[in-house]
Amino acid sequence: MKLLIITQKYDINDSNLGAFIDWWDRLAKKFEQIYILALEKQSEPTMPNMEVVSMGKEKGAGFLRKIYGFYSGLFKVIGKTDAILVHMIPKYVILAAPVAFFYGKPIYMWYTGVASHWQLKLAVIFCKKVFTAHEAAMRVNTVKRIITGHGIDVNKFFSLREISRRETISEVTILSVGRITPSKGHDFVINAIADLIKSGYNLKLKIIGGVIQNYHKEYLGSLKELVKNLRIEENVEFLGPVSYKDMPEHFQSADILVNAVTFGGLDKVILEAMAMEIIPLTSNSAFSDVFPRVFAGSLIFREKDFEDLKNKLKNILDKKLYQNETLRQELRNIVIEKHNLNIFIDKIAKEMSR
Repeated sequence: MKLLIITQKYDINDSNLGAFIDWWDRLAKKFEQIYILALEKQSEPTMPNMEVVSMGKEKGAGFLRKIYGFYSGLFKVIGKTDAILVHMIPKYVILAAPVAFFYGKPIYMWYTGVASHWQLKLAVIFCKKVFTAHEAAMRVNTVKRIITGHGIDVNKFFSLREISRRETISEVTILSVGRITPSKGHDFVINAIADLIKSGYNLKLKIIGGVIQNYHKEYLGSLKELVKNLRIEENVEFLGPVSYKDMPEHFQSADILVNAVTFGGLDKVILEAMAMEIIPLTSNSAFSDVFPRVFAGSLIFREKDFEDLKNKLKNILDKKLYQNETLRQELRNIVIEKHNLNIFIDKIAKEMSR
């Protein structure tokens, strides 16, 4: 089979979408040829049987030019392919559907998100199958929905930390990872960390994430002002966007990941942390059936509940769960068994070849 992938960006160094280069590389090993139609192209393809066609955003293309780039790219390669896989953007399914119908090419989509908007509902109609990490990550109830788990490269995300060495370090490093936007709850995490520091805990918070939309620059400024007002400048570090390939290095030096997003799809950063044997604490209750049953109650706090976040984090610190070898290994094993990139790609390839 020959496959066309339609996606937002092809950039091996991107802090967010760089993760999916691994997916396309693995699919390239399963298919004869991979064509990628990307809104923006910042890297050259990494596999010999892969071609990347851009819609022109990296060249400053405006709305109409990008629409032209979409259809010119689509018509360029669709006749050479057997199927289309749309990554995350239902609008691309809708735009491609008439052309795909004319050429008789089935459309598949990978989607994880918290909203069930009209574009998603319409896109599902045009898809043969929709792949998602969890039933809560694609909330259109349809027989087309295929739950695959996530795709984490466990060979890239693995821990080299020595617990015996970490036990001699008094400072506990906590990560908050995600683009700088109110929906990621970085301010929520900062306030909880500040309260615990005032209670005598020796903590270091590292915030990883960049500003995607210009209007969120004000939010970034408010986060830095909050840190200043709480007088914890020495305890909080803003690292900005970090290339996906460099994320394992940052996980390596961390003990806990705090994720303050709401209920929804399985955030891959939590699964990456688990693969790195980092203790996750999240408000996304979709992980209640992912985490080890014995510990799930300790690793999930109620959405927007500041006191619950603080108490759950305090419990992890007091019990030193980040040094619990059994828990750390169990977290990694869950990712290896249920969210392993190799197994994930096998599932998708198998479904598309049926």
